[in-house]
Amino acid sequence: MLETTRTYVAKITNHQQVRDDLDACGFAASKLWNVGRYYIQSRWNDDGEIPDEKELKSELKDYERYSDLHSQSSQRVLEELAEAFTSSSRRSHAMPAVSSGSASSSTAGRAGTGWAK
Repeated sequence: MLETTRTYVAKITNHQQVRDDLDACGFAASKLWNVGRYYIQSRWNDDGEIPDEKELKSELKDYERYSDLHSQSSQRVLEELAEAFTSSSRRSHAMPAVSSGSASSSTAGRAGTGWAK
């Protein structure tokens, strides 16, 4: 079966009108990535397992930043994160080194569970 991938290029002409919304989406995605990364690190430290995307989605669906994005966008962020860890762990037996989504990853979820709202 032949698969076609198309790339569309768009130019934002109303930047002033959409800037805040785009910033909010980027912030929410970054925080969701960081909290997901923290959850994966915690699981790895507890039992040496890396959770799959299904577990990530299940555990983080009630997290505040998950609902800040459209559900498909939140799911995609967590799918990308799970894939990054899974593919990295295949290459080595150590905890994969996956970069955080923002400079503030160290502040993502410092409450008791590690991924507080």
